[in-house]
Amino acid sequence: MPPVPAATSAVVVVLTGGASRRMGSHKPLLDVGGRPLVARVLDAAGHRPALVVGPGQGVPEGVRVVLERVPGGGPVAGLATAVETLTAAADASLPDAVVVLAADLPFVTSAHVDRLLGALGDADLAVTVDRDGRTNWLCAAWRLPALRARFGEVGDAYGRSMRELASGIRTQSVDDPAELALDVDTPADLARARARSEGAQTSG
Repeated sequence: MPPVPAATSAVVVVLTGGASRRMGSHKPLLDVGGRPLVARVLDAAGHRPALVVGPGQGVPEGVRVVLERVPGGGPVAGLATAVETLTAAADASLPDAVVVLAADLPFVTSAHVDRLLGALGDADLAVTVDRDGRTNWLCAAWRLPALRARFGEVGDAYGRSMRELASGIRTQSVDDPAELALDVDTPADLARARARSEGAQTSG
């Protein structure tokens, strides 16, 4: 396949259906810097179309929201719903790539989305890796044909892990020294994110 430039056609999929067990409340609605987390994540779509899979609370007007047929199946099931939605119309103009973002990434940017898409190159998946070497499968870009083919191979997506979905896929790592893909899983994470946001506003 030819390399995919950052300007390639892509849809940004934001997953809001997590259980938020460690947080104790619906994470996409939590406030960081005066805005819900999900709204901050959707900013990273930039000029690209966005699709939210899961509950739509806090989602800005005009953004399409779809629900999984069976909620609670995890991120792979949510991503499968997105792919089904994008490919449902027989005459649909399909994007070249799909960017998948969790709804709890308050500092992800459109520039990082561009980096993910630009990193595809000869790979079918570009995934964010933090400075400690941890892979964030929910801050990644997939070539849509490869993603569709992979769903055909795994069958039922309910309950499967992103690591399992990516198994055997040609993958390119994208470093994240500025921790743009920092996620918010716990109350302590939320406190740190709010402090970081306040610090950025003060310095700005």
